Amino acid sequence: MLVFKKRFFILVTFVSIVIFSFLLIDFFQIKSKSNTVVVGSKNCTENQILAEIIANLIEKNTDIKVKRKLNLEGTLICFEALKSKDIDIYPEYSGSAIFAILKENISNTDDFLFKYLKKTFLEKFNIKWLNPFGFENKYVLCMQSKKAKKLDICNFSDLKNYTKTKKLNIAFDPEFSIRQEVVAIKNSYSLDLKHEIIDQSLLYFSVHSDVVDVTNGFSTDSKIEKYDLLILEDDKKALPSYIAAPLIRKEVLDKYPKIKTELKKLD
Repeated sequence: MLVFKKRFFILVTFVSIVIFSFLLIDFFQIKSKSNTVVVGSKNCTENQILAEIIANLIEKNTDIKVKRKLNLEGTLICFEALKSKDIDIYPEYSGSAIFAILKENISNTDDFLFKYLKKTFLEKFNIKWLNPFGFENKYVLCMQSKKAKKLDICNFSDLKNYTKTKKLNIAFDPEFSIRQEVVAIKNSYSLDLKHEIIDQSLLYFSVHSDVVDVTNGFSTDSKIEKYDLLILEDDKKALPSYIAAPLIRKEVLDKYPKIKTELKKLD
């Protein structure tokens, strides 16, 4: 009987230790996970670099762990991931927020636009805009410099005669082709922007190779200079500014106020 009790005691002790060990592991896993911020990005190089800068600042200067979810396609995919808590923070652009997320058409000063976005996103989504990175990356239309000079085209208005007679081949990437920017350009300039769809990675080369005459692009893209392309002037200011800044859920910022302090270094 004594032997049985002893064995039973040993068994109970062993089982208790095992259960306690699993509970301890779960506790630390939950604690570790709860102290982690997920940084996301779009699928363009610049956005991924900005996301890496955010991640590195948080990792090196705080005790917050960082998980990266980069290359998440475009604006809408990233924003849905932010709302659904798949990511906690990612770099966004003011113009994309106005047109793609809010589906509004506002053209005003940079200060007004950014204040409007801050107020609207906090009220509507409980999401905060942090201070801008200090630059913007606009959507643009571009073409070969030599062809633009030959046809005397330097702005969006100059395209009107050529789009009416269909003498220019226009191609946009899949995301831009369905964005509000195209609608805004059409309405502001009364342009017929019938276009083909082409992969984003081939946009500039297609213009350079004379396959396409006009395409969309990004104002900070080095390939514009590489291929000697001309950025056409948006002379009627149909498109808003595209100020780059981090977007973060308010609950995440409330939990980790150090993030705001660290990212202020990027102002």
